Amino acid sequence: MNLIQDQTTRFYEWKFNEYGTYQEFISEVRTQLYEYRKDAHKLEFLDYLLTLLKQGFDKHLEVCPHKNEKGVCGVNKNYENSLFFVQNERDEVIECLPTTEFNLQERSEINESLQKILEDLNKIKVGQEFTYDDIVQELNELKEFYFLNKKHWSQMLIGRLTEMVASGVISETLSKDIVETVLKNYGGIIQ
Repeated sequence: MNLIQDQTTRFYEWKFNEYGTYQEFISEVRTQLYEYRKDAHKLEFLDYLLTLLKQGFDKHLEVCPHKNEKGVCGVNKNYENSLFFVQNERDEVIECLPTTEFNLQERSEINESLQKILEDLNKIKVGQEFTYDDIVQELNELKEFYFLNKKHWSQMLIGRLTEMVASGVISETLSKDIVETVLKNYGGIIQ
């Protein structure tokens, strides 16, 4: 969990009340968004807030006696309206996102590329002396840092590979192979 996700979790726990009103919550969300200077940070906050709201709503629906009756349960209405307005805020932030930040399509493409890299590594891991699980964990953790701009994210990827070489998790040759694979097949990852 990154810093913004941790902040979002605390915000959600402190500010969202199932039995409250969505107007109060959305007002708090808008106020919190002013705390973030970068649109990418706002997007990270809103993305994770949507995840938390959806999880809370799903958890409520498991026990709600009125889950199939539209407009009867106040908690359902609160979740539905909160999800709607948080999504609207997210859409607005996406429209303002500068090109130096990851947009949704780029995030999706990089996630797919990272998954392909892991699949490629899985094929060659048999003959290599490295801990495949460590590489999987490192690459999956990178997915939590899309709030960084593209340049810094790319530097983090290269830094993670360098750390793995320095600590002996992977060989320098394998690291070079990974970078070559990334550049050759998934060129958009490294800027």
